[in-house]
Amino acid sequence: MKCTISPQQLGAGLASVTRAVSSRNTLPILSNVLVEARDGAVELTATNLDLTIHHTLAAEVVASGRVTVPARILSDFITALPENPLNWELDPIHQTVRLQSGRFDAHVRGIDASEFPPLPEVADGESFELEPQALLTAIEQTVIAASGDEGRPIYTGVLFEIAGSEITMVATDGHRLAIRKLQISARGASSGDSFGLIIPARALSELARLLKPIVSTPASVGLSISASRAQVRFQIPGYELTTRLIDGAYPSYEKVIPNGAQTTVRASTEELRRTTRVVSLFARDAANVLKIRCEASQLVLSANTNEVGDNIATVDATVSGDGMGIAFNARYVSDVLGLIDSPEVEFVLNGPLVPGLVRVPGDDSYRYVIMPVRVAL
Repeated sequence: MKCTISPQQLGAGLASVTRAVSSRNTLPILSNVLVEARDGAVELTATNLDLTIHHTLAAEVVASGRVTVPARILSDFITALPENPLNWELDPIHQTVRLQSGRFDAHVRGIDASEFPPLPEVADGESFELEPQALLTAIEQTVIAASGDEGRPIYTGVLFEIAGSEITMVATDGHRLAIRKLQISARGASSGDSFGLIIPARALSELARLLKPIVSTPASVGLSISASRAQVRFQIPGYELTTRLIDGAYPSYEKVIPNGAQTTVRASTEELRRTTRVVSLFARDAANVLKIRCEASQLVLSANTNEVGDNIATVDATVSGDGMGIAFNARYVSDVLGLIDSPEVEFVLNGPLVPGLVRVPGDDSYRYVIMPVRVAL
C-alpha cells in the first residue's frame, strides 16, 4: 500500500468517520479506522458495530492495500500537519504505516485489516431519494425531542413512518413530542407498502453533520433499507452512513396531539425567542420553569427563583380565545423557537394542564407538543 494524499482532505474525512468510533469499545480493532487505497482513491471506514461511516476521497495511489490504524492518533496527527503532500506507505510484514509530509516522518502501528468488521450489507430492500436541505431541517426539528436515556431505547430513536411519497418523522422523550413531514423526491425499489422504522437519533445527528456542506448543491440523499429492515444506509456524495435500527414498537403518539383550541396565540418568532432566552435565565435554579400568561394582546413571560430573583417580560401577540396561564420547561420552548424560521409562531393551548402545541401558523408540516409543568400560576 503506497499513496499520496492531501492532509487537509484526509483530516476532514477522518474528523467525520471517527465520530463512529466509541471510546467504550472493548475490542481494540473498533478503536481503529480502516484505510483502503485502490483505483485512485482512499477509503476510510469507522464503526462501533451499531453505526458505520464510510468516506471516499481522491488520492494518487501507487500500490493498493488496506490496514487499520488507531483512529485518535491518526486523526490528531493528520490535522496538525501543514498542507504539504502526505506520503503513506505500509509495511505489510509489521503492519506499520509510514507517514511522511514535509519535515515530519512518523510511523504508526496498525492491526491487520482482515480483523476489521465488514461493511454492513444493505441490499434487496427499498430505496428512496430525499432532498438534502429538507432532510437536514427535518432531522434538526425532531432529534431535539428524542431521549438520551439508554434505559428506554425506543425513545432514543426517531420514528420514520413511510407512506406513499411522504415520510412522517416522530420523536419523543415523554415530555415533548416533535412531528415533521418530509416529502420523498423519488422512490427506487419499493413494495409500495406503508411501514415504520426507528432510526437512532445519534445516527441522524451524525448524518446532519455530513449534510450541512452539501445543502446548497444539487446533490440528493439516497436512503436504502435492508430487506430484513434491520439496517438503513444514507448515501451522499463521498459518504455512506449505515446504522442498525432500533427494534420494538413505537408508542402511539397521535392521542397526545391536542385537538381543538381554547386559546390560540400568534407572535413574532424572533421576539418570542429572544424574550424566552432572557427570562429563562432566572429559571435555571428553579426546575427551569417558564410561566406564560395569555392576555388580550400580549404574552407575559415570567420566571423566579428564591435565591436569584425574578424576571417578567411581555411580548406583543394576537390572542384568540380565553386568557389563561400555563408553564413549560424553558429549554423545551427555547429549543423549538430556535428551529422555526417562519416570521411568526403559533401556540395552541387548551388549559394549564393540557399539552401545548407549537407550529407555524397555517402549516402542520411541523408540530411540536410540550407537556405542561404543574406549578402555581
